[in-house]
Amino acid sequence: MSKLVQMQELKVSALLLTALLALTGCASAAPATPTSSSTAPQATQEPEPEPEPVYETAALTGVSYLEGENPYLAMPAVSAKIDNTSSGRPQLALNDADIVYVTRVEVGLTRLLPVWHSRMPESIGPVRSVRPVDAAIVDPFHGVFVFSGGQVPFKTAAKATGLVISDEDTEMNNDTYYREKSRKAPWNLYFKAQDLQSLYADQQPTPQAGFAFDAIPTAVSEGVVAKGLSVKYPQMRSVWDLGTASFPWAEALQTAWLRSQDGTPHTQFGGDQVAAKNVVVMEVVHDLSFVDPKYGAIPKAKLENNEGIAHIFSDGYYVKGSWSKGGIEDPILLHTEAGQELKLAVGNTWVEMMDVPKSVLSISFPEAATE
Repeated sequence: MSKLVQMQELKVSALLLTALLALTGCASAAPATPTSSSTAPQATQEPEPEPEPVYETAALTGVSYLEGENPYLAMPAVSAKIDNTSSGRPQLALNDADIVYVTRVEVGLTRLLPVWHSRMPESIGPVRSVRPVDAAIVDPFHGVFVFSGGQVPFKTAAKATGLVISDEDTEMNNDTYYREKSRKAPWNLYFKAQDLQSLYADQQPTPQAGFAFDAIPTAVSEGVVAKGLSVKYPQMRSVWDLGTASFPWAEALQTAWLRSQDGTPHTQFGGDQVAAKNVVVMEVVHDLSFVDPKYGAIPKAKLENNEGIAHIFSDGYYVKGSWSKGGIEDPILLHTEAGQELKLAVGNTWVEMMDVPKSVLSISFPEAATE
């Protein structure tokens, strides 16, 4: 082959190689073809729904709390026998009690038996001695029962309930009791309620519910408007007037019954007047067979396996009903005159346990409108 032909073939090969390289460069510079996956719209992920709030209800008031918000609801109740004479007033923390029972004692006087559970004050007092009706009242509430001495049969009945019985002697090594220096004996015995409740938290269950509660209580739905009431005991007069009060479980002022005793507003230590959402007046026959040589007959309300008339005052309304109680371990129940469950207003309750026929209930109604 001649040199001329060889040179021409090399030239053609070089031109072909240059064209191939140019094509390759153009292909690498071209934008990539989008794939179907890169152009498809992205799916929107729905947010997780907020969990529904869980509430738990206080057994003795019907007040609802967010679960875990009120640690006292998982703790035992604390009941105590509290003095109610002029020497014992003002008492501590009565407005913190879920229920307060006014009970007859000797010489026509009364004492108080409050039950604290959903709210527990730091201290409570003044503590006085046990009485015969106390065991039947506190047994359904379980927990701790506080008193200072008393007649042997009354103390024996209290111990038979199985509650933790607490007094100065049993708590000698626990630093849960103290003598208030501003008071004279025997009206100076106080106890540290929160410490006492924590001390026996593992030994007692939470209280058993008795009364029923509703946002619209039975007195409102079936009763009549009332302005107030009074219970005249043989040697003491308890008066409840319609008003308003601030309660720990509510932000705004609420309709309430405000208590006076013997013509003077009944105030607790700190100056607040005693207030209740409900007042229940129970007509109860009392046993006077136990006679103390010094003080005479000591009344005992006949509660066990018994029933009677009840007068219920809630949110400015009054309705007549009935009460009943089975054995000592059963709670006191309220019913309408038709036999249906009677519901109280949500909140705290005072129970005036008046002895019939020695005590008298009077009810104040609004005057009828005139044309």
